[in-house]
Amino acid sequence: MEKWAAQIGKSSYHGFMALANRQRLALVTGGASGLGREFCQQLAAIGWHVIVADVDLTGAEETLSMLEQAGGRGKIERLDVRDSLAWQELTAKLRDKWPRLDLLVNNAGICAAGRIGEAALEDFQRVIDVNLSGVVNGCHAMVPWMRETAPGGAIVNIASVAALLSAPAMAAYSVSKAGVVAFSETLYNELRQSGIGVTVVLPGFFRSRLLERGMFDDELFRRVAQDYTASSVISAADVVRETLRAVEKKKLYVALGRRVRLAWWAKRLVPTWFLRFVARRCAHNEARHAEPKLCQLELHLPTGIPDQSVGSAKLK
Repeated sequence: MEKWAAQIGKSSYHGFMALANRQRLALVTGGASGLGREFCQQLAAIGWHVIVADVDLTGAEETLSMLEQAGGRGKIERLDVRDSLAWQELTAKLRDKWPRLDLLVNNAGICAAGRIGEAALEDFQRVIDVNLSGVVNGCHAMVPWMRETAPGGAIVNIASVAALLSAPAMAAYSVSKAGVVAFSETLYNELRQSGIGVTVVLPGFFRSRLLERGMFDDELFRRVAQDYTASSVISAADVVRETLRAVEKKKLYVALGRRVRLAWWAKRLVPTWFLRFVARRCAHNEARHAEPKLCQLELHLPTGIPDQSVGSAKLK
């Protein structure tokens, strides 16, 4: 446990994330693997009691075992985030045992790639149901409880740089993540006066099991995504560390990584140019990945937009 705490910089947490005179409760959806598991590990390392929520009970048991072996504490709850009734039942169960929910991390998500009119509509709907409706269901169930115990408490919703890119063949994923951003912004405005924090995270590509479980209408799209992931310079641990720091500072947005911040500002300053740029780069990458040689997606600002204007400190 001390090793984990040292790695994540335990001493850097002084406010909400730091240990107080009671144990704090966090609920993490999609906690069986990837980013969700990393959230569970880092929270447990600084003393939080973690609810590992997932439909993958085998993976959830592995996560919990890792926490317990390192001295952390937690519990597994089977949860399909698409099921609003299951969310209500989990809320009632937690309320019977805990005075409050301090942190809700809506992390569960899946991905799919396929062109509109060609990919299965069922895949599109499933992505929306998990990625967007799952977040809505979780907040709808937990927010009333968090309001009762306010001020205090925070909600983290995991979006993606896909919410900004609107890349061809990524409609389902992009729509679901853009919806998470809009929903989080609305939630921020509703809960700000109650003293409940809301943070929405827009990471770029990083290594996880997301692509392994993704639904790809064409294997070409999987190869492109795998190449982006392999070239990523950020990790799940980086995403979680930056997110928890943002929660402590009550920041709404976490745009993680230089490319994501470039996309953030380009989408706002020159939106039509940016969309055309993304479409051209995606077409180029698809053509190149159809051959043995692979290529990378690079985001460049157009002439006249200073690179120094791009900084995470300006995303409040």
